[in-house]
Amino acid sequence: MEAIRKIATALILMGFPLAFTSGCAAPGGTSIAPASPGQQPAQSSAKQSVHLNPNAGTAKWAQFGYDSGHSGYNPLEDTITTQNVSSLQTAWNDTSIIQPGGIVVDGGVAYVNDMGQSNEGLYALDAATGAQKWYANLNLNGSWGGMTHSVSAVSGNVVVSPCSNGSSSPFLTGLCGVNARTGKILWTYYCSQYQGGGCSGIVNGTSPAVYNKLVYAQITQGVNEQPDTEALDPKTGNVVWDVAGIYHCPDGGDASSDPLPAANGLVFAVLACQGPSGATEICALSAASGAEAWCDTTSNIYVGGLIAGAGKLYVVESIGSNTVVTALDATTGTQAWTARLPGSNYAKLATANNRVFVNDGGIGIFALSAHNGRTKWSYTANANLTQGGVLSVANGIVYADGGGGNNGNVALTALNESTGSLIWTSGSIGNGAAPVTPVILNGTVYAGCYTLCAFAPSPSGLRKK
Repeated sequence: MEAIRKIATALILMGFPLAFTSGCAAPGGTSIAPASPGQQPAQSSAKQSVHLNPNAGTAKWAQFGYDSGHSGYNPLEDTITTQNVSSLQTAWNDTSIIQPGGIVVDGGVAYVNDMGQSNEGLYALDAATGAQKWYANLNLNGSWGGMTHSVSAVSGNVVVSPCSNGSSSPFLTGLCGVNARTGKILWTYYCSQYQGGGCSGIVNGTSPAVYNKLVYAQITQGVNEQPDTEALDPKTGNVVWDVAGIYHCPDGGDASSDPLPAANGLVFAVLACQGPSGATEICALSAASGAEAWCDTTSNIYVGGLIAGAGKLYVVESIGSNTVVTALDATTGTQAWTARLPGSNYAKLATANNRVFVNDGGIGIFALSAHNGRTKWSYTANANLTQGGVLSVANGIVYADGGGGNNGNVALTALNESTGSLIWTSGSIGNGAAPVTPVILNGTVYAGCYTLCAFAPSPSGLRKK
């Protein structure tokens, strides 16, 4: 395959529709104009009656799902507990960010991808106060208004983010490298044109992942193409290796734009139309060279997501009327177990402490044994609170930023990790569902609340620690 200069990543996370409403007002106050590089940063509205950890720069959640396997588990959090989580209150709320698509935090700075309204792009905010440091116009909404989910990843002093050229002739999507301190765009890597038109990377692609100082992503090259799986240098955007997708294979493969998981020297990816009789494959590739380590061809045509943790690769698929979770040995690809759950809706995974947590969209949240796949508990009493939300786990609590709540508005929900009991919910907030992965770091929960919210325990709640 001819080497190319620029590639696209494009992001649709199936089942995460965003309500793009022209001219609608954000909750909590007047919108704040974004701060461009070099401009005086704007201030977010904040409440002072909650505790914010002064050591906010000592830990990080620098990519989707916390670690390179995207497990969703932060093992270092010890401030928010099952005893004080019910005291969570809004610490600050940035109302200029409408329907954020992804949040990561590194070095005391929250980097937020926003696809809503007129100022879609990448924001950098002080993680403790919400004060905007800079804004980079990455045209995340583009000309389609369809780049509905994107999450950045931080590698050193570079924030790698999905982006587009914002043009309609043709509309090109890709990855951009942004200086983490200044917001200056360092490089762009757009997809190649196909037969004189734009690129279909908007359908088949992933957000970036960082592992061993490289960036990994699947990126579509043309109309009705399966994406290439690639490693890029985050400093330059240059391609280090490339595994080409199969020509004209529009209907198979990964139905998720979540970043590729990596662990133990391997990167895991879905490769459609490459197995026997055109089957979908799940393959482990060398993180250094892209060489194939193993492939599993038993997967269904659509894979809903992959995460890695504790030596296993977990796969979620919709097969018939069931959501099917499969555990593979991450080193060999040998199947360890398969579990079938009710419903065949969009589902997301997290793993922590010998359990696999499944948000079975619209049905509820299930905890499975990581050893054998047996159900340990399920929460189905009020599944609309968690519907559509990606899961995060920290200090005995499972969080979901869902599209439920009253009137379909956003609700941040916390369940007891051991029992599955509901221990807190933010209730209905905002005026439209925009669930993103909750980030739990240094005693603060960063989540979508139609706009962007940071939640922290009240002083009285901290005494319950």
